[in-house]
Amino acid sequence: MIGGGDWLLSSSLDRRTVLKGASTMALGVLASACVPTAVRSAAAVSAAEERETVYVFNVGSKDVTLIDAANRQVRETRPLGAAVRWLSNEQTYWDGSRIWTYDFPNDRVQAIAIDPKQVAVTKTIAGLGRGPGHSLVVLPDKKKAAVNIAGDNLIAFLDLEHAAVDGTLQTGAFP
Repeated sequence: MIGGGDWLLSSSLDRRTVLKGASTMALGVLASACVPTAVRSAAAVSAAEERETVYVFNVGSKDVTLIDAANRQVRETRPLGAAVRWLSNEQTYWDGSRIWTYDFPNDRVQAIAIDPKQVAVTKTIAGLGRGPGHSLVVLPDKKKAAVNIAGDNLIAFLDLEHAAVDGTLQTGAFP
């Protein structure tokens, strides 16, 4: 937690700040739970590999910084090739093996799946429509998702297993 529990009681923090802190912590815990547990001898496993890792997605540089949560030190920064825009504790983005989110390079929305073990984009559903997008939500079955396509005023429903569009729903302006 950030500086113990006292930060939550500060009157200067607004709801968005608290949610950002909570979602960052949740993403870090999620990512640390996904670290592969390959069979190795105890001597071969370093202390750094056993620690929780916080994943910080850097939009401008399209990379991911891995931070050792215990000592708050950067381990490394890896290229991702996508600008992860929004992960929130208010929406589901985890399908059991990948983090689903979206990017909109050249103002074209695409859904992307990030494997936290590889720290890489492993699936892309491109050509969803004109951006921006504002959220992608994995549905309760963990096999489908919905993403808003604000530039085209629609919601796209995605089949995550087959990396395809299931259908779309026209909405009001800029969903």
